[in-house]
Amino acid sequence: MGGPVSDSSAVNKVPARSEPNMPFAKKLALFFVFAMIFMGNDALVFAQNITQQVQISSSPNPVGSGARALGMGGAFIAVADDATAASWNPGGLIQLEKPEVSMVGSWYTRSEDFSSDAESDPLGDSSTDSADLNYLSAVYPFNFLNRNMVVSLNYQRLYDFNRDLNFAYSYRGQYDPKLSYGLTQNIEIKQSGGLIAISPAYCVEVIPNLSFGMTLNFWTDAFFDNGWNRIYSSRGSGYTNIGDVTYNYATGADIRDKYESLWGFNATIGFLWDVSELISIGGVFKTPWTANMHHTYASSEFQRYADSNVTSSYTDSFEEQVELDFPLSYGLGIAFRFSDAFTCSLDVHRTEWGSFAYRDGNGVETSPIDGRPMAYSDIGPTHQVRMGGEYLLILERTIVPLRAGLFYDPEPGEDGSRAFYGFSVGSGVSYGPLVLDAAYQFRFGNNIDGVVLSHPGSSADIRQHEILVSAIYHF
Repeated sequence: MGGPVSDSSAVNKVPARSEPNMPFAKKLALFFVFAMIFMGNDALVFAQNITQQVQISSSPNPVGSGARALGMGGAFIAVADDATAASWNPGGLIQLEKPEVSMVGSWYTRSEDFSSDAESDPLGDSSTDSADLNYLSAVYPFNFLNRNMVVSLNYQRLYDFNRDLNFAYSYRGQYDPKLSYGLTQNIEIKQSGGLIAISPAYCVEVIPNLSFGMTLNFWTDAFFDNGWNRIYSSRGSGYTNIGDVTYNYATGADIRDKYESLWGFNATIGFLWDVSELISIGGVFKTPWTANMHHTYASSEFQRYADSNVTSSYTDSFEEQVELDFPLSYGLGIAFRFSDAFTCSLDVHRTEWGSFAYRDGNGVETSPIDGRPMAYSDIGPTHQVRMGGEYLLILERTIVPLRAGLFYDPEPGEDGSRAFYGFSVGSGVSYGPLVLDAAYQFRFGNNIDGVVLSHPGSSADIRQHEILVSAIYHF
């Protein structure tokens, strides 16, 4: 995401310096070269675009947590029968009959292989790893006024921003046969952080077999860090040919963005209807919300010519209060319980990414997806499709579940959604009041256009691996 254009008091420009005996023609040529670099060189536009995006490392689509749900491919809206129902469908909490506490840990890795068919060629691959507390909850069911009710308190880490990218970038251009230029850079991007909510939830059985629930998500850094940091760094070398003369130069840029002091609020509303012993239908509605944040920005860029004493540099810094509007999403699920041991489920979920907006300190709204002003951005919704199943091996002293799932989980993009697919497997064991579950998910996308690089012709093959481990204790 980019900040506002600052006024001259916030900018320190060091103009080109020349030796006393430098020929006037060379001064004029170098002045033209620097003007071309700063005003017309796509490499600097590339450096700006790459910092305009909200780069969520995990799936940007709002989903829930828990190893059981992940093992079923995330098809959990109409199942939702453990404490993580507060994140998937709070209407399912009514199925919990005993007090319980639960904890979910996550390990996540993402690899990206960059390529390009354009004149500008980002090359190489990068990988990112992270391990975090994903979910924590306490649940208490009770009866009041002859109605079954459930309350819970939940910690949710819903968005992960940890990312570490390293790649090379080459650019070549030619205005006419006597004027050409090129640039090669090594680029490193380090990003860390996440969005965490404290979420009380409530569910009530309205009539037999029909329940409604609501989870209130309070996004705040009052108890933990809530936000993210991004550091962009590049170092490179280039050349400019003017006629028969070649000018070689070194270039570099350092850009730091910090988003902190985040706060916001939204709700997750859901219902669960047991149509029959065989079929259950669930629905969920996640309200849009606005994250208010403090943004600190600092940048430094330079170009230095090897054959002269000419250097040009640019620095900028500012602080501002910004807002990030997260979109509305909603989904519908159906589950088939063929027996006490075998369940299959299917979910469809839609997210309205066209209303995803970044508002800077001057009130200017841009799309965090493509960096364009909202009036010119045309980002469409995404539709997730998830299906999964669970089979229980009912043994003498324990139950061992076998789970698997498939999903289509597209991400929003400038020219339509970017296709991501995946599968998951999971299992676990229960022993007395303790239930342990584990799940593995593989998510991938091939030839994802413009991802991360925001440059025409760029693409990446993306591979994501995630492991969740859950522990639940029933009292």
